[in-house]
Amino acid sequence: MLDELKRKRMKVVSGRRHPILVVYEQGCLHALDNRCPHLGFPLQRGSVENGILTCHWHHARFDLESGCTFDLWADDVPRAKVEVRGDAVWVAADCSYPDEGDYWRTRLGDAMAHDLDLVTGKAVLGLLDQSVASADILADAFLFGARNRDDWSAGSTILAAL
Repeated sequence: MLDELKRKRMKVVSGRRHPILVVYEQGCLHALDNRCPHLGFPLQRGSVENGILTCHWHHARFDLESGCTFDLWADDVPRAKVEVRGDAVWVAADCSYPDEGDYWRTRLGDAMAHDLDLVTGKAVLGLLDQSVASADILADAFLFGARNRDDWSAGSTILAAL
């Protein structure tokens, strides 16, 4: 598979829950969830240049090394561990963020601060998926609303939706 990756630069492999995109770029291997975290477009249809993967649907951009996005409206792309053993490429079966709970809590704050409704909803779902209590999520949202009540025009709507 390594020789194939060096030629083709990208290959999609089966993960436990979702397809994983393996990318060979500048002598390094990277493995990421193949679904764009913005709206799910297959990332293998994107392009890679200078260590940056660009989704061709809404042009979200991701650093291959970290999975981090350059665009506030898109989430980071989860990564999988990948290594070379002889001529074989081994890819972990699951993609994840380094610390899922902290990641989604930070995203919730960023989303509310920048009035990004889609990201707010995804952050809430991410926190619930990590078994964070609904009361804790609401407490974070209410605290944010109380601290930012003068500038946060969409705050009441988001709190009502939660």
